[in-house]
Amino acid sequence: MKCIRIKENLPMNRKKLLHIFYMLATAVLIFVCVDAVGFFQYGASRPQQEKLVKLNEGWVIKQSEATNPLAKLPNAFKDTAEGGVLFRQLPTNLTSDTILAFQNQFQDVEVKIDGKQRYSYSGLLPNSLRRMNSNVLCIIHLEEKDRGKSIEVFFHSPWKQASLFVPEFLIGTETEMLLEFFRMDVSSLVFSGIMILFAILFFAMFIRERIDNGENCGILAHTAILMALSSIWSVTNAAVVHMCVQNEIILAYLSYNSFMLLPIAIPIFYADVLERHKRALQYLAGIAAFNFMLQNSLNLLGKVQYLQMMPITYSLFFFSILALIGISVREFTTRKSYFSAGFLIATIVFWGFYILDAFHFFYNTPLDNAKFYRYGVFAFIVIILWICGKRMLCYVEVEVENRVYKELAFRDVLTHLPNRVALEKRIESLEKKEKVCNFLTVILMDVNGLKPVNDKSGHGAGDRLLCEAAKSIKEAFPEEKDAWYRLGGDEFVVLMTETELNNEECQQRLLKTTEKWKNFEHGPVSISCGSKSGKDVKLTKEVVQQFMHEADQMMYKNKIQYYQKKLMKRNSQETV
Repeated sequence: MKCIRIKENLPMNRKKLLHIFYMLATAVLIFVCVDAVGFFQYGASRPQQEKLVKLNEGWVIKQSEATNPLAKLPNAFKDTAEGGVLFRQLPTNLTSDTILAFQNQFQDVEVKIDGKQRYSYSGLLPNSLRRMNSNVLCIIHLEEKDRGKSIEVFFHSPWKQASLFVPEFLIGTETEMLLEFFRMDVSSLVFSGIMILFAILFFAMFIRERIDNGENCGILAHTAILMALSSIWSVTNAAVVHMCVQNEIILAYLSYNSFMLLPIAIPIFYADVLERHKRALQYLAGIAAFNFMLQNSLNLLGKVQYLQMMPITYSLFFFSILALIGISVREFTTRKSYFSAGFLIATIVFWGFYILDAFHFFYNTPLDNAKFYRYGVFAFIVIILWICGKRMLCYVEVEVENRVYKELAFRDVLTHLPNRVALEKRIESLEKKEKVCNFLTVILMDVNGLKPVNDKSGHGAGDRLLCEAAKSIKEAFPEEKDAWYRLGGDEFVVLMTETELNNEECQQRLLKTTEKWKNFEHGPVSISCGSKSGKDVKLTKEVVQQFMHEADQMMYKNKIQYYQKKLMKRNSQETV
């Protein structure tokens, strides 16, 4: 199966990637469950909203000295140079903790009660003539003395537009309002919480990989930045956050700038994932970065507001995603791979949700203008998780195959001990590390009587003899793990770098461990050995060969002694 060209030199191992995969899948599941519960509960059970009062009736509109009573608040009315005024009488059941809340929908707002100003919003920055109009939640604290008094709400557009938008007015206690906004914004809050949690996680992993392995794993840092920006943009548009923070300037600044930074972060993320088209992706990020600096410069100089330049940012975002779709289409048409098709589908789905968000923003001017973006992000994650899951299965299959091949290449199939190739690899590894051994001990061993057993009882019996000998060798020298090797035939070697043993100790250990095999069906198991030890030895291939040569000579002497004793025993038995 062909795969999209994805960077394979990521420092993270597959176990870490699998953990991330599970965590992201869990996060998506949590978001879907919470959003589903909120969706069904919003229409079926609205306990807090029943306690809130909607002031949608009894209003009178005043424009250009003309006064018209309204049976019901319209969505908008025609704008004039003076703006428009809505007024009515306040309810008579106000308490000391009652508040009036509504969205300004990017307009200048002034609220007067009984002719006295109680609230004003014009987007003016403190100690400056610059403005930064945004969609904010207007909170007016009412008192018992305001019962039945006249309230006037002045709306004025900071720039020329055809209509003034009329919001929905809610009145209730602060606790009731807070609980209702929290319930309405639970999807946004959960999304933001998940995104910021994973942003911290990915950034911590980036720092750890940088410190532990010295690797610059940029994809982790860039993913963390992308998630953090998504979290900030979503949470700054939540009504409950506006009600708690009550600082329109900070929320507006964070919302505008996090949104402008997203078209920079997304192409950089794609450049980390894809090997091809990196230059085009860098150009996209560069254009978005230029837009970010230009808009901030113009806003700082007081020339243009962020809101007036929002169509540019939305268009730039739109064409950036469209360019990513084009890159994915080209990748798919050239490779026809499952993974390139998945990236293409994920990008198209994300683009579709973004278009819905753009229409939602320009035609409804909502406070939460990241609603569909959240669904787009999670839809993108679900599709990518599916792709990564398939790819992870490929990795697992390859990993299993590699382990089998490695087992066959470096381990003796019969005795399950490391083989000669494994011994050579270990010596090369220790030599590269310039290992200085406190006590280097090489023990060379030979199984006695293998050939007679093979000739008399067959090779199956000889194989069982070798297996029992291997078990005895492991039991005799347990100090260091994987220090035992089968060189081939009936020859074994033990290479220890921190243990000193003389030849007599080695002989005694082998005699002790082979004692239990004295009643072996094809004859007692016995092993001849020879050893060589040295102190403070710098391990090299030549040194090991020299130690093995001397150990071999010692083993040869011991083997001669073994057969001499065996011959003498046989002669004495024949004499008797």
